[in-house]
Amino acid sequence: MGETKNKSSVLLSIFKRKGGEGPMTKIISDDNKQSFLNQISLLIVEEQPLICFKRDESNWLLITNTRIIEEKEGIRLAIPYCELVEVNLAMQEEFRDKVMNKKDFTRLVLKDTSGRSYIVRMEKGEPYQGIYQMLHHIVSSKKAAH
Repeated sequence: MGETKNKSSVLLSIFKRKGGEGPMTKIISDDNKQSFLNQISLLIVEEQPLICFKRDESNWLLITNTRIIEEKEGIRLAIPYCELVEVNLAMQEEFRDKVMNKKDFTRLVLKDTSGRSYIVRMEKGEPYQGIYQMLHHIVSSKKAAH
């Protein structure tokens, strides 16, 4: 269990150092857990919720210590970190929507071990930067471990 706890604190410190919370993106704590009960109910044994971007109950992104869970209009996606191989800015999607400034980006492209790509959305600005850096760290530290 010690490693899991340690991983959580490393990820949270990256999020805080490289980005931070926003109006819709919060680090989950005992004080605000009530706001994220629907998301937390999806956790599996030993999994800890770290950060949640929640627009509403059908559009949110939950980052835990072991995976990324997203719901877009009721469609749910979960990617365990062990299957995450790449994290990139969703440049094409942002530019297509005329978003030119990196500070306004809200999407990342995640690629899994089967080669599938997924676009996940989060809050722009500090939360986006923090989540991107966290996920980038997860992918990099996995590569270093191999």
